[in-house]
Amino acid sequence: MATSAPHLREDLLTPRFYTTEIEKAARTDVESQRSAFEAMLAEMEADYNRDHFDRRVPLDRLRDLSPEEKEAYESYLVRSCVSEFSGFLLFKELSRRLFQVGRTELGRLFQLMARDEARHAGFLNRALVAEGIQLDLPSLSTRRPITWFPLNWVLYSVFLSEKIGYWRYILIDRHLRAHPDHHIAPLFDFFEPWCQDENRHGDIFNLLIRCWPNLRQGFRGKLLSRFFLWSVFLTHSLTVAERHDFYELLGMEASRFDAEVMRQTNRTARRAFPWVFNLDSTDYFRLRDQIVASFLEIKAARQQPPSLLKPLQQLGRRVRFAGLLARQFAQPMVIAEAA
Repeated sequence: MATSAPHLREDLLTPRFYTTEIEKAARTDVESQRSAFEAMLAEMEADYNRDHFDRRVPLDRLRDLSPEEKEAYESYLVRSCVSEFSGFLLFKELSRRLFQVGRTELGRLFQLMARDEARHAGFLNRALVAEGIQLDLPSLSTRRPITWFPLNWVLYSVFLSEKIGYWRYILIDRHLRAHPDHHIAPLFDFFEPWCQDENRHGDIFNLLIRCWPNLRQGFRGKLLSRFFLWSVFLTHSLTVAERHDFYELLGMEASRFDAEVMRQTNRTARRAFPWVFNLDSTDYFRLRDQIVASFLEIKAARQQPPSLLKPLQQLGRRVRFAGLLARQFAQPMVIAEAA
């Protein structure tokens, strides 16, 4: 019988399921991006990675792990699998509704992205089965709440999540190729074609953002750039800090990995966003370190025994955490073309 969702605690960093303004998405005018749209659709139809994802390849781990290492690996698999399945559900629903209202080309594009996400979730699920974990994804999606986001939030956040995913997969792949002694599972052999899918999906969402030119203009464009880069980078930093034991298992320094992913994603975001953060010439990473330390301190304090002072101490920690977030959010940005 399928377990509910081992290693998946309910907190702010837990992967979620999403929906959006599908009627507004159906009004997307692709004509200004017609040549790029047709090129991306043709590339997705070609499915260059179809033969790279061999379903016959066993995904059993290559060596034994300690109980702590096994938990770190399985936690990574569960959260990643739920994230990929979440993307599949969002793209599938968008595709279905777009087909219903006659936006056939756009519906097909989302259908093909759903295909990729389902393939990724399937491989992660197979790796979980090899660990003895049966994850009932359809049942899980009905039990977890659906989060509604405006369309512009989805366009910006999915673009960034796909591009940050690209850099995560490619950096892990490069590291394991250079350090094969840390290669613990054949699943990682698929990270190179995997990152190609993430990159293509990000390019598609860049195209869709350009179909709504007002999203990139004036103060609104700068504010959206700031908010989504900051929130996605913050989530990534806190998630990496929580999963530091997984990166240590792969022989990686978690903080350095997080910083490199942010640098590369910030550089890539210049293609879609009018403004990006000035990461290395500001206090951004110093504040990142303080935010992570404060976040971990708040988490650790929850496990301490009750006391009269505990609520007040936690309030002080939360106020300091909020102050650090505000300072990082306000860090300088530069115009993308000049970055």
